Amino acid sequence: MTKADKDGLVKEQEGDQASKSDPPSNGGDKSALVIENIKTVSIDNEDEKKKEDPDYEKNKQNKEDGNSLSEQVELGLEKLKNNSIVAEKTFEDWVRRHINVRECCKFVKKKDNKDDPICKCGNKRSAHIQRTVELEGGSKWEQSSCTTLIENNSFGKINFTGVDTTTQPHYMRIAVDNGHKDTIKKLERLLTEFWKLNEPDLLLSVTGGAKSFNVSHDICGSFQQGLLSAAKSTNAWLITGGQNCGVMKLVGDVIGRSIFTSKICTIGVGNWGKTWRREMLLNKNRITNTQDLEDLHPQSREPMVNYTVDAPAKGYATLDPNHTHHFLVDDGTAEKEGIEIDFRGELESLICNMFTKDGVSLPMVTIMIEGGMQSIDQAVSTLRKGKTLVVLKGSGRASDILCYGYEHSIEVEREVDGALVKERTLTDACHAEMIKLIEKDFSKYKAQGMYEKMMDAVMEISTYRKTVTIFSIHNPEPLDFYILSSLMQSSAGGATRMRQMRLAITWGHAKVAKEFIFARKEYKFSAEELNSLLLFSIIKQRTEFVKLLIDYGANVREFVTQAHMVRLFNELRTSTGGYRLLQEKRKKEKQDRGVSR
Repeated sequence: MTKADKDGLVKEQEGDQASKSDPPSNGGDKSALVIENIKTVSIDNEDEKKKEDPDYEKNKQNKEDGNSLSEQVELGLEKLKNNSIVAEKTFEDWVRRHINVRECCKFVKKKDNKDDPICKCGNKRSAHIQRTVELEGGSKWEQSSCTTLIENNSFGKINFTGVDTTTQPHYMRIAVDNGHKDTIKKLERLLTEFWKLNEPDLLLSVTGGAKSFNVSHDICGSFQQGLLSAAKSTNAWLITGGQNCGVMKLVGDVIGRSIFTSKICTIGVGNWGKTWRREMLLNKNRITNTQDLEDLHPQSREPMVNYTVDAPAKGYATLDPNHTHHFLVDDGTAEKEGIEIDFRGELESLICNMFTKDGVSLPMVTIMIEGGMQSIDQAVSTLRKGKTLVVLKGSGRASDILCYGYEHSIEVEREVDGALVKERTLTDACHAEMIKLIEKDFSKYKAQGMYEKMMDAVMEISTYRKTVTIFSIHNPEPLDFYILSSLMQSSAGGATRMRQMRLAITWGHAKVAKEFIFARKEYKFSAEELNSLLLFSIIKQRTEFVKLLIDYGANVREFVTQAHMVRLFNELRTSTGGYRLLQEKRKKEKQDRGVSR
């Protein structure tokens, strides 16, 4: 915790205790929770210490006089973390203790705005936390020293108004600090225990255009159909930027329209500062005494807020109403672009590692449609992590530039420190053509060195010949075929031989299995593996794969054992629609009994 964070936390606690009767600012609900908990931790041992030490009161006063309030709070927080008396009884308790948000704590006026001037952080004066220090207008404002971590004030569930949707997604405002590798692991508990998400078989990360999205109807339709087919077939989780525009809206719309997608997990990772009407998401605006909250067991209740989807101001975006979950990354400012990118990458890595099987992480594919420099950066990051990339050719802007460079690059050798090194480059003619493509859509960024940066990134991407797949709507197979094929071409994406086969069976693409698995001489399956895959194919009711496995060498006589027959009976019985409805009814009754207690 930095000095600015400590001082900011102290100011929050002083302000909350000194002015509990004051109405909260737009910075959120403020309370003396930390101070009160510190008192709770300390009070149990107070009487015993007085009995043991006659000079206890005198020594205590001297110690307090020598310590700053910031040091006392730091000490108290440490006691709070280590003391078992303070229990996390509810979801709200856990969030407020483990997931902070950032707020500006030093107001430096940037410009006038009627009676509510704008700070250099981008927020209005009224949106700052209580007890904010006001500095001279010419003072330097820095994110590291002028913002502070405070208790989370924006999380729960969203009730969308102004749109036709039945989805009430979970949301979590989260400080950018929580995206570090050493702190993001705490979100594993949020995803599985509190949000109760089921284990996926695949992670699909979608990146692309937002504000300047201009893609043909045919390509959009092909993308939506392929994405939906892939998600339905494989129990996939989807990750996007979560906004109600561009490719993110394409994803949300197809999820919202389909009657089969009620359980598809679609996670948006957006920028809190760039979210339109974000003040509506503060917990001080929570809905009280709603039937939704009354029906839940007390430990599972989440604050719920109303959120209106309307036309946003320039530079802002509303949340998409059809995503099931939203992370809103926060660095204490309202003007910075792209602060969520690193957090999203770490979240994707966390999810892949959470569902590792036999030492192999969850398969992941990034799908790129249209887009700008941020999409190019995300594509590079994906490939460096050993994951696969599918790019939609013909969708425009960054995607078409990437496709052109990938398809026209050639391999050359050059000498580096006396050794020959292979690299990819473009001929002079192709280089000139690619510059034209960049100038067409990104001319305003020329002065910022964008051309060179994009060219270098595309050349790096072109070196990944086994993990990049170019998809065109003129291809003979649909998009979901190419998504699966991209995983089969190598072990990238966390897919080993057996995991590849299970994924292909789940997906129902026997052609992919024939072309990318059974046709490869280095892939040899044991009798035990073939029996396991045959059992899996029967359970999934994939007749083509049953035939394929028998042709490949699976012995039916060896397969028909008592253990296999019992498992088949149990699996097929529990996979029926009637059984699932019965289980859901039992679950509802169990929840009702919990509430009645």
